[in-house]
Amino acid sequence: MDARLFLSQRARDFVSDSGGAVHEDLLIGHIFGSTRTPELWRSLFYAVMRETPELRVRGDREWVLAEAAPQIDIAVPDFVALDVETTGLRPASHRVIEIGLIRYQAGEATDKLSMLFDPERKLPAYITKLTGIRDADLRGQDRFADHADRVQEFLGDALIVGHNVSFDVNFVNAELRRAGRMPLVNDRVDTMALAMRYLPDLRRASLDKVASALGLAPRRLHRAQGDAELAARAALVLFRIAAEQGDGSLDQLKATSRMPEARPRDGIGRGRALLDTDFLKTIPSKPGVYLMVDANRRVIYVGKAKDLRDRVGSYYSQPLGYTRKMDGLLESIASIDVRVVGSELEALMLESQLIKRYQPRYNKVMRSHEQYPYIRVDLSSPWPRISLAPEWKNDGARYFGPYRNRGASKQVVELLNTHFQLRTCTRSFKTARSYGSPCLKLSLNQCLGPCVGKADREIYTERVRAAIRFLEGEDTPLLQRIWERLEEAAATGDFEHARRLRRDIQLLQSISGVHRSIQEMERRPTLLLALPTDDPNRIDICLIVAGRIWSRVSAGRYEPIEEAHQRLERSFDRLKHATGPRVDAGTLDEAFILERWLNKHWGHPAMLTLPDRELPTPDRLQAWLNEAFETDFERWSPPSTEEDIVLDVQPGETRVPGSHDGWMPPHMIESEIQGFFG
Repeated sequence: MDARLFLSQRARDFVSDSGGAVHEDLLIGHIFGSTRTPELWRSLFYAVMRETPELRVRGDREWVLAEAAPQIDIAVPDFVALDVETTGLRPASHRVIEIGLIRYQAGEATDKLSMLFDPERKLPAYITKLTGIRDADLRGQDRFADHADRVQEFLGDALIVGHNVSFDVNFVNAELRRAGRMPLVNDRVDTMALAMRYLPDLRRASLDKVASALGLAPRRLHRAQGDAELAARAALVLFRIAAEQGDGSLDQLKATSRMPEARPRDGIGRGRALLDTDFLKTIPSKPGVYLMVDANRRVIYVGKAKDLRDRVGSYYSQPLGYTRKMDGLLESIASIDVRVVGSELEALMLESQLIKRYQPRYNKVMRSHEQYPYIRVDLSSPWPRISLAPEWKNDGARYFGPYRNRGASKQVVELLNTHFQLRTCTRSFKTARSYGSPCLKLSLNQCLGPCVGKADREIYTERVRAAIRFLEGEDTPLLQRIWERLEEAAATGDFEHARRLRRDIQLLQSISGVHRSIQEMERRPTLLLALPTDDPNRIDICLIVAGRIWSRVSAGRYEPIEEAHQRLERSFDRLKHATGPRVDAGTLDEAFILERWLNKHWGHPAMLTLPDRELPTPDRLQAWLNEAFETDFERWSPPSTEEDIVLDVQPGETRVPGSHDGWMPPHMIESEIQGFFG
């Protein structure tokens, strides 16, 4: 049976057995056998669903049997799909270089208009990269003003549909004004706003993301005609979803997709035109986290700040424009919630946790922690293999990581396999059938060929050990060999190869630096950290073990210390019977946040090192807390030299970082891994 037909039948059976209605994410998990990251399977899922007419999707993303789904006849409005490509983001100073217009009647395209224009200026490099349009393509083309009448005639008084349509209309109106024409006043429907309303599981509402969520093929390049067509096709699907939820009239569609218009100021719209000034009235000037919430009470962005009022207030003066990173954020904000904490460190940690919890569509970093991979070396096989693994398992293999950049990790695995000529196949080598039939890598001299008995066991094993030594942080031999090849390529004029080798060196350094940083976390001495809270008379005592927060105890300025001391004793008892916290994919972000802060503030009076993992006496704990209460946590700065850093362990005894167990704050590692995490 064809694979798609099999999956289609599997989907029909599951919906039927589940009472006739199944949420899309659950259905994806069932037919593909994976409940993790349904986004990875969605495009293939829609390809299967196109061959499954027995199932239909409702507006709430529930798939139902077609005979059980109510058939809704909707009157699809006639419209013109519009998209423009420009030299930049500001209509007042940048120009339109391409326009795409498509007229739709009864859901079918009936006429098209596509033109390139000479902007009379050089194109920025990022526009050429984004669109593929070059200066040579525009040289000799007419100006927009030469075709202003034609554009207006094509649009007439038609309904205009587009993705973030205000951006396109504002640019067209700016060009019309330069040509001495009246601006457009046509009604508009914005597919971005409709998607935010009717696709609640969509994290980001870019045109490509919306298209994929609706089962449409995303674009390859940003070109006006293709974008206009894709926006129109998305609109037709969204019109039906809206009708299924009782919002199918044209007035309802316009109201749902309407976004506030920015008031121009010096030709540039500002955030104050979209944000309610009441948001700022109750926000204090304290450290914390702010959550931007849309009209459906979904958290769409999480940020942190030393001063919440200043940070949120900065959005009011932010210039508006078509920024693909934060496209539509300010327009979508219905309210702003804040969580006040006692320090910037606490704000950083809380921000990371809330991003994981709410998965806001406008946060990119730290959101997909469940996809952080490990590099796995399968030592149980007679011919070990290096590969990526989604999670750590106690299966006898060596695991390195996790790593936040999946793409870079995959490239490093490929580099190691190619450099050491290790196998990449999944053969078990436990049966005779595992041998024979070599793959192309053997003929390309990229594998030693254990499958055909060509590989020497000792040589292969030594190369695996060399790869492991690299992953453990001993990167010098491998990098030296690649550097020699780079110099040879440069000497012979093969600069393209030299650039690739330089990229390989940067990738390998990044991976090696991450592992060394995780090792430094694990070697860091156990310590207590006194973190301020939003109550000036309370402090949280955090027990830091292997660079991780093991436990947290609250203590009051005027409370007896014995109770806090007893709770810390119970934490220490648990610690003695545990192997210690492991840095995994779920805790990697917080671990690096804490590590960076500890490196920067080493020697802070709020820290108390416990080199022998012995809890201080109640009197010593009380004296340390008194000092922490009197210290300005955020304004403290480390001494100018390492010799000046003194950590009071016991009265009359001093230590400096690195003076016990060979540990020293890994300042150099931070710069090495900066690019990898950027």
